[in-house]
Amino acid sequence: SGHSFVREISLTGRSARELSSDSMEREFQALFHAMRTRVEAVAKRFEARAFATRVRDDPLEALARACALSGPWNVVVMGETFRPRDGRALGNILNSVKDATGLITVGPRARRSSGPIVVAIEDTEHMVGMIRTAERLAGQSGAEQTAIIALLVGDDAEHIRWLEEQARLLFANGPLPQIKPGPPAHGEPAAVSEAIRREGGGFVIARYGGLTVPADDLSALAAGLESPLFLVR
Repeated sequence: SGHSFVREISLTGRSARELSSDSMEREFQALFHAMRTRVEAVAKRFEARAFATRVRDDPLEALARACALSGPWNVVVMGETFRPRDGRALGNILNSVKDATGLITVGPRARRSSGPIVVAIEDTEHMVGMIRTAERLAGQSGAEQTAIIALLVGDDAEHIRWLEEQARLLFANGPLPQIKPGPPAHGEPAAVSEAIRREGGGFVIARYGGLTVPADDLSALAAGLESPLFLVR
Protein backbone atom coordinates (compact mmCIF):
# COMPACT_ATOMS: atom_id res chain seq x y z
CA SER A 1 0.00 0.00 0.00
CA GLY A 2 3.04 2.30 -0.07
CA HIS A 3 2.82 2.71 -3.85
CA SER A 4 0.20 5.11 -5.19
CA PHE A 5 -0.05 3.33 -8.54
CA VAL A 6 -1.20 0.04 -6.95
CA ARG A 7 -4.93 -0.59 -7.43
CA GLU A 8 -7.16 -3.17 -5.78
CA ILE A 9 -9.60 -5.00 -8.06
CA SER A 10 -12.88 -6.10 -6.50
CA LEU A 11 -13.80 -9.79 -6.41
CA THR A 12 -16.35 -9.20 -9.16
CA GLY A 13 -13.80 -7.39 -11.31
CA ARG A 14 -16.21 -4.50 -11.84
CA SER A 15 -14.45 -1.87 -9.76
CA ALA A 16 -10.99 -0.75 -8.70
CA ARG A 17 -9.76 1.44 -5.88
CA GLU A 18 -6.56 2.61 -4.30
CA LEU A 19 -5.02 -0.12 -2.16
CA SER A 20 -5.49 0.73 1.49
CA SER A 21 -4.17 -1.34 4.39
CA ASP A 22 -6.87 0.11 6.65
CA SER A 23 -9.71 -0.96 4.36
CA MET A 24 -8.16 -4.41 3.92
CA GLU A 25 -7.88 -4.73 7.70
CA ARG A 26 -11.55 -3.85 8.13
CA GLU A 27 -12.60 -6.37 5.47
CA PHE A 28 -10.53 -9.17 6.99
CA GLN A 29 -11.99 -8.31 10.39
CA ALA A 30 -15.52 -8.59 8.96
CA LEU A 31 -14.69 -11.93 7.31
CA PHE A 32 -13.20 -13.20 10.57
CA HIS A 33 -16.34 -12.34 12.55
CA ALA A 34 -18.60 -13.87 9.89
CA MET A 35 -16.63 -17.12 9.83
CA ARG A 36 -16.45 -17.30 13.62
CA THR A 37 -20.23 -16.88 13.82
CA ARG A 38 -20.74 -19.76 11.38
CA VAL A 39 -18.32 -22.05 13.20
CA GLU A 40 -19.84 -21.26 16.60
CA ALA A 41 -23.32 -22.00 15.27
CA VAL A 42 -22.22 -25.43 14.03
CA ALA A 43 -20.38 -26.13 17.28
CA LYS A 44 -23.45 -25.24 19.32
CA ARG A 45 -25.56 -27.57 17.21
CA PHE A 46 -23.26 -30.49 18.00
CA GLU A 47 -22.51 -29.41 21.57
CA ALA A 48 -18.83 -28.89 20.82
CA ARG A 49 -16.45 -26.29 22.17
CA ALA A 50 -15.23 -23.67 19.72
CA PHE A 51 -12.81 -20.79 19.96
CA ALA A 52 -11.15 -18.53 17.41
CA THR A 53 -8.07 -16.37 17.24
CA ARG A 54 -6.33 -14.28 14.61
CA VAL A 55 -2.71 -14.79 13.57
CA ARG A 56 -0.36 -13.11 11.10
CA ASP A 57 1.86 -15.83 9.68
CA ASP A 58 2.45 -18.15 6.80
CA PRO A 59 -0.69 -20.36 6.64
CA LEU A 60 1.18 -23.67 6.93
CA GLU A 61 3.34 -22.45 9.81
CA ALA A 62 0.25 -21.10 11.58
CA LEU A 63 -1.52 -24.45 11.18
CA ALA A 64 1.53 -26.36 12.40
CA ARG A 65 1.82 -24.16 15.48
CA ALA A 66 -1.90 -24.41 16.29
CA CYS A 67 -1.91 -28.21 16.01
CA ALA A 68 1.23 -28.52 18.11
CA LEU A 69 -0.45 -26.56 20.91
CA SER A 70 -3.79 -28.36 20.78
CA GLY A 71 -2.81 -31.92 21.56
CA PRO A 72 -2.50 -35.21 19.66
CA TRP A 73 -5.92 -35.36 17.96
CA ASN A 74 -6.04 -32.53 15.43
CA VAL A 75 -7.90 -32.31 12.15
CA VAL A 76 -7.41 -29.61 9.54
CA VAL A 77 -10.66 -28.77 7.74
CA MET A 78 -10.48 -27.12 4.32
CA GLY A 79 -12.91 -24.26 3.81
CA GLU A 80 -13.30 -24.76 0.05
CA THR A 81 -13.82 -27.74 -2.24
CA PHE A 82 -10.70 -29.23 -3.73
CA ARG A 83 -9.97 -29.00 -7.44
CA PRO A 84 -8.47 -31.67 -9.72
CA ARG A 85 -4.99 -30.11 -9.49
CA ASP A 86 -4.99 -29.61 -5.71
CA GLY A 87 -3.27 -32.90 -4.92
CA ARG A 88 0.13 -31.33 -4.27
CA ALA A 89 -1.38 -28.61 -2.10
CA LEU A 90 -3.16 -31.16 0.11
CA GLY A 91 0.08 -33.11 0.37
CA ASN A 92 1.97 -30.00 1.44
CA ILE A 93 -0.45 -29.51 4.33
CA LEU A 94 -0.13 -33.12 5.50
CA ASN A 95 3.65 -33.02 5.22
CA SER A 96 4.05 -29.63 6.90
CA VAL A 97 1.55 -29.96 9.74
CA LYS A 98 3.05 -32.99 11.48
CA ASP A 99 0.77 -32.82 14.55
CA ALA A 100 -2.41 -33.03 12.46
CA THR A 101 -4.12 -36.41 12.56
CA GLY A 102 -5.58 -35.80 9.14
CA LEU A 103 -7.28 -33.40 6.79
CA ILE A 104 -10.97 -33.14 5.91
CA THR A 105 -12.01 -31.84 2.53
CA VAL A 106 -14.88 -32.20 0.07
CA GLY A 107 -15.04 -32.34 -3.69
CA PRO A 108 -17.20 -30.27 -6.02
CA ARG A 109 -19.90 -32.99 -6.13
CA ALA A 110 -20.28 -33.42 -2.37
CA ARG A 111 -23.95 -33.86 -1.49
CA ARG A 112 -24.16 -36.51 1.24
CA SER A 113 -23.05 -36.67 4.87
CA SER A 114 -25.09 -39.60 6.18
CA GLY A 115 -24.41 -43.27 5.66
CA PRO A 116 -21.61 -45.71 6.45
CA ILE A 117 -17.98 -44.70 6.88
CA VAL A 118 -16.04 -46.10 3.93
CA VAL A 119 -12.35 -46.79 4.62
CA ALA A 120 -10.31 -47.22 1.44
CA ILE A 121 -7.51 -49.62 2.43
CA GLU A 122 -4.57 -50.13 0.10
CA ASP A 123 -1.95 -51.70 2.43
CA THR A 124 -1.62 -53.45 5.77
CA GLU A 125 0.66 -50.82 7.33
CA HIS A 126 -2.18 -48.31 7.71
CA MET A 127 -5.08 -50.76 7.95
CA VAL A 128 -5.55 -50.90 11.73
CA GLY A 129 -4.97 -47.19 12.27
CA MET A 130 -7.50 -46.20 9.61
CA ILE A 131 -10.15 -48.56 11.00
CA ARG A 132 -9.56 -47.22 14.52
CA THR A 133 -9.99 -43.70 13.18
CA ALA A 134 -13.27 -44.76 11.60
CA GLU A 135 -14.42 -46.26 14.90
CA ARG A 136 -13.63 -43.05 16.73
CA LEU A 137 -15.52 -40.98 14.17
CA ALA A 138 -18.45 -43.40 14.26
CA GLY A 139 -18.60 -43.08 18.02
CA GLN A 140 -18.81 -39.30 17.79
CA SER A 141 -21.23 -39.11 14.90
CA GLY A 142 -24.34 -38.96 17.07
CA ALA A 143 -25.88 -41.92 15.26
CA GLU A 144 -26.73 -45.03 17.24
CA GLN A 145 -25.02 -47.35 14.78
CA THR A 146 -22.75 -46.10 12.03
CA ALA A 147 -21.52 -48.94 9.84
CA ILE A 148 -17.85 -49.12 8.86
CA ILE A 149 -16.97 -50.57 5.48
CA ALA A 150 -13.37 -51.58 4.79
CA LEU A 151 -13.12 -51.24 1.00
CA LEU A 152 -10.03 -53.12 -0.16
CA VAL A 153 -8.24 -51.30 -2.96
CA GLY A 154 -5.59 -52.66 -5.27
CA ASP A 155 -4.40 -52.89 -8.85
CA ASP A 156 -5.13 -56.59 -9.23
CA ALA A 157 -7.26 -59.33 -7.72
CA GLU A 158 -4.29 -61.06 -6.10
CA HIS A 159 -3.37 -58.01 -4.03
CA ILE A 160 -7.00 -57.50 -3.00
CA ARG A 161 -7.29 -61.16 -1.90
CA TRP A 162 -4.11 -60.75 0.16
CA LEU A 163 -5.52 -57.60 1.81
CA GLU A 164 -8.69 -59.52 2.70
CA GLU A 165 -6.71 -62.33 4.31
CA GLN A 166 -4.64 -59.85 6.32
CA ALA A 167 -7.74 -57.91 7.40
CA ARG A 168 -9.42 -61.01 8.81
CA LEU A 169 -6.22 -61.89 10.69
CA LEU A 170 -5.68 -58.37 12.08
CA PHE A 171 -9.25 -58.02 13.32
CA ALA A 172 -9.71 -61.63 14.47
CA ASN A 173 -9.76 -60.63 18.15
CA GLY A 174 -11.80 -57.45 17.86
CA PRO A 175 -14.82 -55.96 16.13
CA LEU A 176 -14.65 -56.96 12.48
CA PRO A 177 -15.53 -54.18 10.03
CA GLN A 178 -17.60 -55.01 7.00
CA ILE A 179 -14.90 -56.07 4.53
CA LYS A 180 -15.60 -55.52 0.84
CA PRO A 181 -13.07 -56.31 -1.88
CA GLY A 182 -13.09 -53.59 -4.50
CA PRO A 183 -12.69 -54.21 -8.22
CA PRO A 184 -9.11 -54.40 -9.54
CA ALA A 185 -8.15 -50.82 -10.40
CA HIS A 186 -5.39 -51.59 -12.92
CA GLY A 187 -3.83 -48.23 -12.15
CA GLU A 188 -7.04 -46.27 -12.75
CA PRO A 189 -8.14 -44.03 -9.82
CA ALA A 190 -11.56 -43.68 -11.50
CA ALA A 191 -12.28 -47.35 -10.74
CA VAL A 192 -11.65 -46.75 -7.04
CA SER A 193 -13.68 -43.55 -7.02
CA GLU A 194 -16.63 -45.34 -8.60
CA ALA A 195 -16.40 -48.21 -6.10
CA ILE A 196 -16.53 -45.70 -3.24
CA ARG A 197 -19.49 -43.90 -4.78
CA ARG A 198 -21.45 -47.13 -5.07
CA GLU A 199 -21.15 -47.75 -1.33
CA GLY A 200 -23.19 -44.59 -0.67
CA GLY A 201 -20.99 -43.60 2.25
CA GLY A 202 -21.50 -40.51 4.33
CA PHE A 203 -17.80 -40.24 5.04
CA VAL A 204 -14.64 -41.59 3.38
CA ILE A 205 -11.24 -42.23 4.95
CA ALA A 206 -8.30 -42.66 2.59
CA ARG A 207 -4.53 -42.40 2.53
CA TYR A 208 -2.84 -39.66 0.56
CA GLY A 209 -0.62 -40.63 -2.35
CA GLY A 210 -2.20 -43.92 -3.37
CA LEU A 211 -4.74 -45.12 -5.90
CA THR A 212 -7.66 -43.55 -4.05
CA VAL A 213 -6.09 -40.11 -3.61
CA PRO A 214 -3.19 -39.66 -6.05
CA ALA A 215 -0.51 -37.14 -5.17
CA ASP A 216 -1.07 -35.13 -8.34
CA ASP A 217 -4.25 -35.50 -10.39
CA LEU A 218 -7.50 -35.60 -8.39
CA SER A 219 -9.79 -35.53 -11.43
CA ALA A 220 -11.38 -38.93 -10.76
CA LEU A 221 -11.96 -38.14 -7.11
CA ALA A 222 -13.40 -34.72 -7.91
CA ALA A 223 -15.84 -36.32 -10.35
CA GLY A 224 -16.95 -39.21 -8.13
CA LEU A 225 -16.64 -38.24 -4.48
CA GLU A 226 -20.06 -37.38 -3.01
CA SER A 227 -19.21 -37.20 0.70
CA PRO A 228 -16.55 -35.61 2.92
CA LEU A 229 -13.06 -37.09 2.76
CA PHE A 230 -10.79 -37.67 5.76
CA LEU A 231 -7.28 -37.76 4.38
CA VAL A 232 -4.39 -39.35 6.31
CA ARG A 233 -0.69 -39.70 5.52
